[in-house]
Amino acid sequence: MASTQHIAFLIMVPSSGNASSSSQSSGGYNLSLVTLSDIEAAKRLTRELVSQGVDRIELSSSFGEQGLETVRKVAGEDVEVGLVRFD
Repeated sequence: MASTQHIAFLIMVPSSGNASSSSQSSGGYNLSLVTLSDIEAAKRLTRELVSQGVDRIELSSSFGEQGLETVRKVAGEDVEVGLVRFD
């Protein structure tokens, strides 16, 4: 039996109390899409996602380089963390 990959997409929308999440599974993938308001919420969510077995986390460009490094530290070495960039 093939293993399932869990991928999360985190979108920071700087607005007080802004948080929502949705998840779906298909073809061996669990996908989570989450909007959140700040880096502290991202850190809490990252810990939760890691405990649930997330493999990869993709961050919206609003996290910036500093947010990327913060989430990478929280996620640990076994989780790939990337940042969307716009040119």
